[in-house]
Amino acid sequence: MPKTTRPHDLTLVLSGPEERLQLVLGQPGPDGPLSGMPLLASRQWTVPGQTVRFLAPGLRGLLDEFGLDVADLARIACVRGPGSFTGLRLVLAAAEGVAAGLSLPLAGLDYLPLLAAGPGPLLTGPLHVLTYARRGLVYMQSFRCPDLAEIAPLDALTLEQAGERMAGFGPDAHLMGSALRKNPAFFADLAQANPGYVPLNAAFDNPAPEILLETAARATFAHDSIEPIYVRPSDAEADLDHIAAQRGLDPDEARRKLEALRRA
Repeated sequence: MPKTTRPHDLTLVLSGPEERLQLVLGQPGPDGPLSGMPLLASRQWTVPGQTVRFLAPGLRGLLDEFGLDVADLARIACVRGPGSFTGLRLVLAAAEGVAAGLSLPLAGLDYLPLLAAGPGPLLTGPLHVLTYARRGLVYMQSFRCPDLAEIAPLDALTLEQAGERMAGFGPDAHLMGSALRKNPAFFADLAQANPGYVPLNAAFDNPAPEILLETAARATFAHDSIEPIYVRPSDAEADLDHIAAQRGLDPDEARRKLEALRRA
């Protein structure tokens, strides 16, 4: 029997900013480790609030299928947000832990441009990417298609603010992202009032494995920690006064302690 060639110099991409956890393995391309980066394998689970249960076993299973170990990895790219604070921290911590143990370089990938990279090259005009942040709040970033040049920066906006921003780019646009699914009534009314707005299918709400690899191939890898993109305060920070009062603490004193911890 012919000897099986063991893959090496692999790139691992981790993504978990929303409800979908994705693990992707890429092989070296014909012209180097980051050229083209053919897809070796990918796994994904829709596990809101349960990333910790699936992340380590999922990576172990993905590698086991090829008789591989983490030592076969050469670099790790990780989606750094914005998105779920817990999901981001878990995925980034896993990437940092594996990278530290093996002295691997890391690269952070921005989430909303990843989403735009799916349908964007096939479209023309503005593309507004809107993902769920919390009730009544969205993350929004806008791009010009098909070249995907940014035309409005990433921000956390109320639904009304997002509608106002979109109006500034004219009557025609494509809309995509999880915020459309989480706020169906708002976006149905928005599309009815703006016939030139085209909401894209939920199939584009998560980046394809090939998009994750292509973006990783263009990323800059370094032996530094990945800085997460949070954009907005965490729910705990936003509700600090209420949480402090429940624990019998003075809200002003709680804020001072929080600031002290941030500076530490």
